[in-house]
Amino acid sequence: MKQNASNSSSLIDHKINVKLKLALLWTTLMFLYIYTDYFDLMTPGAIEAFKNQQSPIGPITPGLLVVFATTLMIPSFMIFLPIVLKPRICKWLNIVVAGLLSVISILLLIDTLGSKWHTFYAINQVAELIVFAIIIWQAWKWPKQES
Repeated sequence: MKQNASNSSSLIDHKINVKLKLALLWTTLMFLYIYTDYFDLMTPGAIEAFKNQQSPIGPITPGLLVVFATTLMIPSFMIFLPIVLKPRICKWLNIVVAGLLSVISILLLIDTLGSKWHTFYAINQVAELIVFAIIIWQAWKWPKQES
């Protein structure tokens, strides 16, 4: 008996544009950042350090806040930029930015190893590194236009 196409159980899998994939990956990364920082506030001494204006790398100063803000602006803008940039610029910008931010994630991962209270942080750093790897892979394998 021939199965009617409308009764078929196979689902349509639409191809997703690489620009949209990259924007969604950067959005995923921002959620990882936000939740990691949120959970970090629940670790012993975190609120006290926050009140005493201490960061993991020393006293909080206006300059350090500018560095933190600028560092977080970059992935925030990377949600929007893949959608509007030309493919060649977008490809290399994603590879370079994801590569540089991966270095920060690796350093944070190394810093958290061995701390029972920061196991969640290490897990999130690994998740971030996986997202960075996928961003780099997606950008590197950007489909070429056939001539």
